[in-house]
Amino acid sequence: MSDQPILFSLNIATLCIILFSTHQLVLRAHGRQMYWPLALCLMSIGMVICLPSVQRLIPQFQVISLILSMPALLLIAPCLWLYTNGLTSQIPWQLKLKDGMHLAPAAFGCLIALVALCLPAQYLNAILVTEEHSVIEQAPGLYRNTIYGLLISAFLIVLGWVLQSAWYACKIVFRLRVYRAQLQDVFASTEQKELRWLNWLLIVVGGVWMFTAFNLVLDNLFSPMHFDARLYALMIFMVIYSLALWGLRQKPGFAELYAASPSAGSTSIELKSISGSSDNGEQKYQRSALSAKQATKIAEKIELAMKSDKLYLDAALSLPKLAAHIHTSPNYISQTLNETLDVRFFDYVNQYRVSAAKTQLRKTDSTILEVAMAVGFNSKSAFYTAFKKYVKITPSQYKKQYHPAN
Repeated sequence: MSDQPILFSLNIATLCIILFSTHQLVLRAHGRQMYWPLALCLMSIGMVICLPSVQRLIPQFQVISLILSMPALLLIAPCLWLYTNGLTSQIPWQLKLKDGMHLAPAAFGCLIALVALCLPAQYLNAILVTEEHSVIEQAPGLYRNTIYGLLISAFLIVLGWVLQSAWYACKIVFRLRVYRAQLQDVFASTEQKELRWLNWLLIVVGGVWMFTAFNLVLDNLFSPMHFDARLYALMIFMVIYSLALWGLRQKPGFAELYAASPSAGSTSIELKSISGSSDNGEQKYQRSALSAKQATKIAEKIELAMKSDKLYLDAALSLPKLAAHIHTSPNYISQTLNETLDVRFFDYVNQYRVSAAKTQLRKTDSTILEVAMAVGFNSKSAFYTAFKKYVKITPSQYKKQYHPAN
């Protein structure tokens, strides 16, 4: 067929990206274990999609490739979830024994694959390559029953993968929402850390996943849909390219805290409690010894740092930086802001920035971008979002009230 060279080229290009990225991730994983799940995710995708290259280059391994794609399929979603956990962890993420439960479905897939590999070659070829069902009917009773059991198991694996992927996608979306809220307890500027690319990736992957899942279910029950395989291969290439590119570039959102905290237990626990999620606000600081009098003094120190020292002008301002400036525990500052001042660190700092911006917009002819950078914002979009949140109109509209000619 005329499209085979294009399919083969796209498949080879995708596999090359996977191999290169996996190698880079494995090298980095010695310093940060969060790269292991992403490396395994990419390798699993490579195993699932490698059939066009295997058919062309090493056709004798075609059957093995198809069999191994079953457990690989069940590894993709949990590995992406573990990687997301690593990116959003408040302390350096490490693979724990309990994380192994996420790999249980893949272990079941490995068991099915092992049983399948024990079947004689002629039956495997009849099932997976030539689809000669008459060969299966003529097989001895034990083999025939085993083959039927494997076919049912394969269908359950496909169905399980559909449900598993949807479940993990929901978990990732929820985790990202919690993580972005946690960022606002620690950083005054969060735009660079919000992992928006993961949302877009999930949308694209979700589209590919829905199409693939629907087609796989139809393939097992009726007959697959007919579609342009080149378009599908191109979508896979773009998804892998995006995942590899951003996966190699992305640092954990709380990485700045890792360097600031030694591995000793007390400081690490303190940093974790700053941004850690809890069932309710009362539990978050229940073990704190901070009194109301101390909280009032800390609030005065924070206000002095903002008004006199203009600490909000630092675009990279974070809770640990503020803590070092006023010589106070980051956990106590977080508690003071949340319980005494009833505001998050992010909102507290940005209110000062917006207030300073209003003054500049009234009294100067500086551009919106110049004002944004001057008061501590690191992007025009972040400035617009914050300004409209607190002033209810855009910076441009506010400026026109005082400089109509502009």
